[in-house]
Amino acid sequence: MKKADPDSLPPTSAKTMALLVLLLIGLIIATAKASLYPSQPATWEQLHNPRANSLADTNRILTESGAIIEAFKASQATSTETWNMKHRTGTWTILVRYTKSPAGDAVQSIQIRREISHLPSFTRTWDYPEPSASAVLPVPATTTPAQ
Repeated sequence: MKKADPDSLPPTSAKTMALLVLLLIGLIIATAKASLYPSQPATWEQLHNPRANSLADTNRILTESGAIIEAFKASQATSTETWNMKHRTGTWTILVRYTKSPAGDAVQSIQIRREISHLPSFTRTWDYPEPSASAVLPVPATTTPAQ
């Protein structure tokens, strides 16, 4: 069997090389987007309106998605559950805050935090319900001491 001579191979056309370069750039962008801007599991779409779900429904959704309850902090007015879900690229942390009432426990807010393992300083956070501009408290002006 004869070894192929590299000089005898036909050259690759410029159009084919341009197409391959564009394909490579597209794959790099898609990988970066999937790594830096991860999407939440589809079942968590119901968590975006926390006041519409009961605490039992919220816990069922998180359990079915593979999240594990890690901590529970109870107080008189508001209690907090901390859930974790491991993924190949990092960890999802879900904080569920709920209030106790005579009618039952009602979910007050949900905070979802995504920590990416290969970029330790990169964390994304989603708050539900989303804070509105009217809910932001004004920052008091700083005063300078009299001289």
